[in-house]
Amino acid sequence: MSKVVTRLLTILFILQLIFSTPVDARRPGKGSCDELYVAVEGETLQTIRVKCNDMFILDDNPRISDTDDIGQDTVLFIRQT
Repeated sequence: MSKVVTRLLTILFILQLIFSTPVDARRPGKGSCDELYVAVEGETLQTIRVKCNDMFILDDNPRISDTDDIGQDTVLFIRQT
């Protein structure tokens, strides 16, 4: 009886750890950016694309004609997938 209780408690503990972890931490490949992203100094469109995992960032922001045209406080639309 004691082994069964110990195993059940272990399983419950593991399940609690899994489900109490934020979703983004369980999916490391997925970016954690909001729908509107404000660029900070030193960021490029490429670094933001990788950080937010958004392949269509240039298509979704037609006012940006050049990938080097990202300045501090530039607001970008990030596609939520």
